[in-house]
Amino acid sequence: MEILYLEDSAVNSNVPPVLNVNINEVYLLDKVSSLADAINRLEQSPRYQAVLLDLKLPAGDSLELLRYIRSHRLSLAVIVITETSDFESVIAAFKVGAEDYLSNETDFDTYFPVKLKAALTRLNERKDESYFYEMVEVLKKVNNQSELSLEQQALKTSTDRLSNLLAASPIVLYTLKINDSTYSTSWISDNIVKDFGYSQSEALAQDWWLKKIHPDDRDRVMVKVDSLLTVGHAVIEYRFYNKQGEFRWVRDDFNVLYDDNGNAIEILGAWLDITEQKLALEALRRSAAVFENTKDGAVITDLSSIIVAVNPAFCEITGYKAEEVLGKGTSILRSCRHDNKFYHDLWDDLINNGHWRGEIWNRRKNGELYPQFLSISTIHDELGHASNYVGVFTDISQIKQSKERLEHLAHYDPLTHLPNRLLIQSRLKHALEVAQRHGNRIAVLFIDLDHFKTVNDSMGHPMGDELLATVAQRLNHRLREEDSLGRLGGDEFLVVIEQMEKTLDAVELALSLLDRIAEPFTLSNGQTVFIGASIGISLFPDDADSVTELIQHSDSAMYLAKNQGRNTYRFYTEDLTRLANERLNLESRLRRALERKEFFLQYQPLIADSSHEIVGVEALLRWNDPELGIISPNQFIPLTEETGLIITLGEWVLLNACAQAKAWLDNGHPPLYVAVNLSPVQFRNQDVVSLIKKVLDETGLPAEYLELEITEGILMEQADQALITLANLKTLGVSLAVDDFGTGYSSLSYLKRFPLDKLKIDRSFVDGLGSDENDQAIVKAVIAMGHSLGIKTLAEGVETIQQLNILKQLGCQFYQGYLFGKPMMPGDIAKVEKISL
Repeated sequence: MEILYLEDSAVNSNVPPVLNVNINEVYLLDKVSSLADAINRLEQSPRYQAVLLDLKLPAGDSLELLRYIRSHRLSLAVIVITETSDFESVIAAFKVGAEDYLSNETDFDTYFPVKLKAALTRLNERKDESYFYEMVEVLKKVNNQSELSLEQQALKTSTDRLSNLLAASPIVLYTLKINDSTYSTSWISDNIVKDFGYSQSEALAQDWWLKKIHPDDRDRVMVKVDSLLTVGHAVIEYRFYNKQGEFRWVRDDFNVLYDDNGNAIEILGAWLDITEQKLALEALRRSAAVFENTKDGAVITDLSSIIVAVNPAFCEITGYKAEEVLGKGTSILRSCRHDNKFYHDLWDDLINNGHWRGEIWNRRKNGELYPQFLSISTIHDELGHASNYVGVFTDISQIKQSKERLEHLAHYDPLTHLPNRLLIQSRLKHALEVAQRHGNRIAVLFIDLDHFKTVNDSMGHPMGDELLATVAQRLNHRLREEDSLGRLGGDEFLVVIEQMEKTLDAVELALSLLDRIAEPFTLSNGQTVFIGASIGISLFPDDADSVTELIQHSDSAMYLAKNQGRNTYRFYTEDLTRLANERLNLESRLRRALERKEFFLQYQPLIADSSHEIVGVEALLRWNDPELGIISPNQFIPLTEETGLIITLGEWVLLNACAQAKAWLDNGHPPLYVAVNLSPVQFRNQDVVSLIKKVLDETGLPAEYLELEITEGILMEQADQALITLANLKTLGVSLAVDDFGTGYSSLSYLKRFPLDKLKIDRSFVDGLGSDENDQAIVKAVIAMGHSLGIKTLAEGVETIQQLNILKQLGCQFYQGYLFGKPMMPGDIAKVEKISL
């Protein structure tokens, strides 16, 4: 036996490390003198069976070690030693957990056995070594007690472990006592309370077990039990009522116990409640029946979308046999009609929410695409972890086709397949909402066929229907994709033009539709039919701002067109109709004017301040129509820009103006530069630099005799691109002027970047000189700005001496206006060299 001895070094120093009682009993003492050393020895070595503690160690170290032992090593025997009559210390040690004691006092009769007093007295006198033998006896006693305590503790631990195991186990153990042909419970584990609600005393009542078996199962169980005595073992499943009166399915494992003579004396049973398993199995059977017999397709996959099971409906819908898809990914069913985002969102919902449902397109084995309504759910294992996915789907091809047919019938005309009245009104409403948000204009064209009733009555309704369908095709082919055409009923159609830029767009479309309808129709009966149409036009926001009013107004305009001769169009507002007709007439004449050489140029002198000499001329375009006479540029120039005719007409002006300037030079006239206006349309849509170079090359005019006039708007619209274009023009050697300066919104920071030679002060400011202080202030600022930037200034519209004098005082360098001469023909310019005032 190995003992750890914690002592005061000043006492009992003669205790030997080894005590020999006889050959069979050896006690090894391992002595330490401090609490720290003792704890260190106990932590490092588990070999000690007992501890001797000197209670006279300073600072209560003995009791502290005793507390440590009891909190860490409960089976370790502890003996305390005292050399004084300190009863309180000894009692305190026993309270903490000491098993025995040794003392050198002789008067402990009240507290300790008499038979130990002599040994303790001898131990105090130190006359012989009997002290050590007394110590050995105590140690032997403590060792025996310790071993007994360990055995008791081990038995208690085993008993507690078995009790805990039974308490936690779902298995209820019991024994049945055999009395002749009857059976009664003789013992049952206490977890019967937890599992079935019965107390142990209730379960031990006479015939308790037999009475609680379900009546429908009782005979079957008893037959099995009776035969059990012969076979010795059986497993039976039956229903057993719990205390609440609910039956539970149990699996009962019977084992017969025999005595030494082979006689059956007792039956040991082990119950396991299998109710949940039975219910799960039944549910599984029902699920399997549903899985196999449902008309919906079902597929089970693993978490990698590999197919592990399909039902017959899956095979019927997809065309695949089960063996063709098992072990393969669901991607074999993909239709490729959905993008990656669709599948990303699907998987995101499935992973985060555990399910997804929606409409999806998939592919059958034969390649046919079909829609299905699919529901995917996540299957979890008993630990709650996702283990599989199950998808259930319905082929909705026929449903979708029926829905589409019904929707088509509800919103489309069955004869022409155009939107019906309901749908075209809905589209017009949507167009109005968009137009109100973005400030767009809309035109509504109400079309009614002329003399259609005559065709219908003379040729029959089938031919009339065929004619209507053909008219619808012709009208539809003429429209833009963003426009809408619908049939209101009978021979009435409605066109909605969205994002209309100008009123003329509606007129052009109306004329085009009239032309298409006027073309002959050849019907299936071989007859050729000629019809016309009347079109009424209403505009948003000019005429109305609601669907109902726009259609009503276009209908009224259509009747006006019928009353005024048919096969034409009319606006809801008479003035719009008149202006549109005038505009169309002017455009038609304008397109023929170049071919008929109806355009010509006049030139207005540009005067230098100091000499009043003509230093240049501005080329001004004029149009002499054979019927209408001279037409103002203010009327036709905007129209040429809208129609794009300005491109051709502008090139004609440049060629003729430069050719005239070159002719003056060749004829010996004092050098004059010619100023030509460039349209913003030319500047944006044409390679102006190449055009100017081409004109100069063709006419032979030196570049310094050409001045190009541009507007402020050109400079500000695309400042960076304009800067590049102007720089390239300057490399040709031409001069650059800003026309009508002051009417735009030029920024000084932008203006100083451009390579400009001249600013032309607009006539609207010159008119007010001498009468309007604001105009004079503006003109003064423009001239001062020109001087500061090194740019020359020219005043337009100078008509009085007063205006001229003020301009001179302000420092203006060039003039243009009726004071110096109206626009002249080329021959008249050649006769003028200096203006006399």
